[in-house]
This record gives sequence, structure tokens and C-alpha cells, in this order.
Amino acid sequence: MATGDNELSDCLERVRQRDEAAARVLVERIQPLVEKLVRAHLPRNDDVEDLMQDVFLKLFSRLGQFRGQVPFEHWVSRVAVSTCILLAHSAPSLESKGAAYQHVGR
Repeated sequence: MATGDNELSDCLERVRQRDEAAARVLVERIQPLVEKLVRAHLPRNDDVEDLMQDVFLKLFSRLGQFRGQVPFEHWVSRVAVSTCILLAHSAPSLESKGAAYQHVGR
């Protein structure tokens, strides 16, 4: 196993134990990936931050489900894209996705 993999495994374990510093490190590591995926799947830029926050909430609440059978970045991508797809299905058209998002979870 590579050093980066060991560092990630250690970080994930600390996050599971509610280590806030490790959580910040994890967010900094995966934030560019999450932002790229959200921007690619969301037509309105003004909703990116809100959707990214939802993705991170899902990631942290489901971290116990990550078993390491796939690379962590792939798992993050699946959660992010799934979150975007759920938003897309909740809106009747592309133009109203942003408006629909404003009402999701509030």
C-alpha cells in the first residue's frame, strides 16, 4: 500500500472517531473533486456551494459505509454524482433545477 493510501486510511479512521482536524484535512483533500463534479452536473453556478454542502453532509454521514473496496475518490464521486442526479430528478426541467434545489431539504 502506498504512503498516500496509508495517510488517507489514517485520516478516515480519525474522522470516523470525530476528529475535527482530520475532517478539515479530508474536506481540503476532496473539495476540488466535489466542486468539479457539482459544477459539471449543475447548470446554475449560484447553487454550487449549497449542493457541495449537501454532498459533504452525505459523505460524512455515510463514511461508515466506505469499505475501501474501491478508491476513496471513486466513492466520493459516486456520492456527489448521485446527489446531483437526485436534484435533477426533483426538477421538471433544466431551467428549474436551481429553483427546485432552493426547496430541497429546507
